[in-house]
Amino acid sequence: MAHLHFRRTVYKSGGSKAKARVEYMTRESARDRRAARQLRYIGRADREDLVYTQSRNLPAWAAGNALTYFRAAEQYERALGNAFEEWKITLPQELSPRQNMALMRDLVETIAGDRLPITYAFHCPTTMDKTQPQPHLHCLISGRQDDGIARTPAQHFTRYNSAHPERGGAPKDPALYHLRAVKQWRVTISDVVNLHLARAGCAARIHPDRLDDRDLTRPPEPKLLPSESRAYRDTGVVSDTMAAVLAIRAQRTATQRAEQADARAYWDERKTVLGITDAMDGTVQLAAICTARAQVRDQAPAREVVLGEVGVERDERMLGDMAGEAYAQAWDEVQGVWERMQEEQALCDVGWEAVRQARKGGSEALAESVQEQHAREHARAWNTLEHDLQALAQQLDALSAEAGSPGQVRIRLWDREPGLGLS
Repeated sequence: MAHLHFRRTVYKSGGSKAKARVEYMTRESARDRRAARQLRYIGRADREDLVYTQSRNLPAWAAGNALTYFRAAEQYERALGNAFEEWKITLPQELSPRQNMALMRDLVETIAGDRLPITYAFHCPTTMDKTQPQPHLHCLISGRQDDGIARTPAQHFTRYNSAHPERGGAPKDPALYHLRAVKQWRVTISDVVNLHLARAGCAARIHPDRLDDRDLTRPPEPKLLPSESRAYRDTGVVSDTMAAVLAIRAQRTATQRAEQADARAYWDERKTVLGITDAMDGTVQLAAICTARAQVRDQAPAREVVLGEVGVERDERMLGDMAGEAYAQAWDEVQGVWERMQEEQALCDVGWEAVRQARKGGSEALAESVQEQHAREHARAWNTLEHDLQALAQQLDALSAEAGSPGQVRIRLWDREPGLGLS
């Protein structure tokens, strides 16, 4: 029966999971122990199930290599920041492999488009009893959008500069970070899956809400360990978790009709909200879903951590992710304020330094001007004294010539030029 299983795992900067996750998804040969162990399990369990894998929207410096990009994200993304996310999405068993390939392409287009760096893989193992396929989609997604500006790996993951984009890092897509983003992605993924189920003529539909929110009493299946699945498949050993899974699956047959009726009613109502009709082309229908997701993204409130609302979304690791994202957002805001304060302080320092330099320059110029003025006054005074002495000497010479004898005149320079300091 078609159902929605959407698991989101966030990997933080400073980690070392990129290599194992890329190699596990793409089934490439691994050198590290963890990825090698995972691939050995796949081979031993006869689960060589890779159908298709591809990467898109990687920047030029990654040279099309997903491992290069996601390892750089772990290295250069800010402390406590999201290096990348891994999404696992179930694909309907009711669809053929070709139809699920088309669904995979539309899901990737809706999630990443031509903006977000993404590596994705279509896996299709068999169920534990080897009677049915279990198609699902793995995605490694970076929130850093491709804006067409060439950057180095280190600059790519720095803070975005809205005033001068070429000076900062790549911008982050708000669709991954706004309040209740996970819930909205569940809705969007359900829209795309239901669109393909209807297009294929299948009666099954999926619902994005939890069972509790739909007033359905069936509990969700607990997660099985790989060892538990292998033990049951190979030797028939039933662990406690496996027993719970089998009991829930048996119960699902009794509630399947009610669940499907609820899911179909939801999709009929949802199509009205989206403005989708059966007469529309598939491309137009998908565009309506993408437009609705963009509107939710643009109108979403800022993320806040409120005590009464923290538990609204309970996807795996959601509480920790919300707290981490709230902390990261607060830290970004604090850093932004601090940087602005530092810039303002630097401007003030430059201004005061300019004032001090101007004041110092003015004082020095004034002192030089005063000194030059004093020097001119001294020179003028000495010139006056020399002229008076010459005139006196001429008078003495004239008196001497008239009297026929040398004349004697006493000169008191102190009285004559007291300002010159002569005596």
